[in-house]
Amino acid sequence: MNCILLLLTAVGMVVTLPSHDPAKPATQPVVVLELFTSQGCSSCPPADQALHDITKKAALAGQAVYSLSFHVDYWNRLGWQDPFSSRQFTDRQRQYDRALKTQTYTPQLVVNGRQNVVGGQKTTIEHAIQAIQKQPASAFIGVDGRLSRNARQVTVTYTLSAAGPYRLNVALVQKETRTAVKNGENGGRTLVSTNVVRQFKTTEQPGTSGSVALPMPDGLQPDQTAVLVYVQRNDTGQVVGAKLL
Repeated sequence: MNCILLLLTAVGMVVTLPSHDPAKPATQPVVVLELFTSQGCSSCPPADQALHDITKKAALAGQAVYSLSFHVDYWNRLGWQDPFSSRQFTDRQRQYDRALKTQTYTPQLVVNGRQNVVGGQKTTIEHAIQAIQKQPASAFIGVDGRLSRNARQVTVTYTLSAAGPYRLNVALVQKETRTAVKNGENGGRTLVSTNVVRQFKTTEQPGTSGSVALPMPDGLQPDQTAVLVYVQRNDTGQVVGAKLL
């Protein structure tokens, strides 16, 4: 009899043990705004300000709207070397322009990888955001992650709620920059930018979990930075999930 009771107790313990499988991150509509801009472009500061305003408003409302400022390098030949510019970011813009069948220009805003908007057109941008927020959560995947940092690099460990024909982007951003521009179209102005991309990496076929390491730019402190992880479909470029860490 005692053996039977012990066996039942053991079985009960096994049945009630909690699962160690991690919960899948929840899905929700997300918006990623990718602004292609330059300190050498006189039309860009209003777009930089609009991006700041839209991002701040969304954050205060608890909305999943995330912004990135990619500084392109093709304005550098016109009198001012943008310190945040990169050929990598110019190449990313041109990939979008081929996919969206549009010209390359600044300021250009790409909304969730699929819509081209002139940067600074706040009403148009806000309408695009609202349309995405009305989409069902089932159109997106959940993204979660955590950071580990040291003086030399940031490592992102991520989890996706589903596998698919996706690519995963990790952007290390400087939350705010202030630059006294001495030459070029914005010569004599101090320009302020939000969420300036300092490091960027794309992983093809990321699976449902993994890790990505990015070098930490010299002189940046952890509290000056954030990391955005976002997922795009391989076939259309549509952003289907994002998480700010």
